[in-house]
Amino acid sequence: MIGQRLGLVMAVFLAACGSTGPIFNVSDALYDWVKAPGAVTPGSDQAPVIADPVVTFRLDRGDRRSTLQTGESWRTTQTYLFGFDVRLDPRTLGGERLDLSRLYRNGAPATELISVQLDARRGVTVLGRACIAPAHLATWHRVEMRIRLADNDTGYLEVFCDRKPIWARVNMRTTFAPECRISAGCNRAVPKPERYEWQIGLMSARGVARPITVQMQRLHYRVLFYKPNRVGTL
Repeated sequence: MIGQRLGLVMAVFLAACGSTGPIFNVSDALYDWVKAPGAVTPGSDQAPVIADPVVTFRLDRGDRRSTLQTGESWRTTQTYLFGFDVRLDPRTLGGERLDLSRLYRNGAPATELISVQLDARRGVTVLGRACIAPAHLATWHRVEMRIRLADNDTGYLEVFCDRKPIWARVNMRTTFAPECRISAGCNRAVPKPERYEWQIGLMSARGVARPITVQMQRLHYRVLFYKPNRVGTL
């Protein structure tokens, strides 16, 4: 009996390791940081509506931002996973182009490391790669980013959509926007101390021309000590 149970556990473990993306459990309930005082980004035109397990972000005409944020002095040499599930009615987008997520390092100057974009023509894209097609935006889909923070050429960045990798680079500096390698002459100094922030919701470079609503759930981030299903370069 014990042998059978052990065999079942190992089978599940191996099946998970054979998958194409992160295998970590994500809670259906909202994480504490989402509901914490101060989670709404200062300067948001509208506060997100938090109704566990879903967060609703909305922009009215002329608005530019409705976001949550979290930040820490996340350490270089460590690996982090950031992710969320998203859905919306694509018919409401019109010609707008927005960001759904931004990870950046505060400093002098602040540096955006990676962002997730949204528009009606291409759907959700990351670093120019297709992630969620416009025809699929009305149902839940997951976007995840795994990054090893590094000031030298030992970092990596991977992007997963519905657990499938769509973009990945290795042997790079990840404290600046991709792609920045010391070996390629990208040797700018990194200001200290380092603080990284993650903003998630709706962000527009200008006031939107029409109301837009996006729903998200399973907004999560964590430090990773186990890194299964590494992608390499993609």
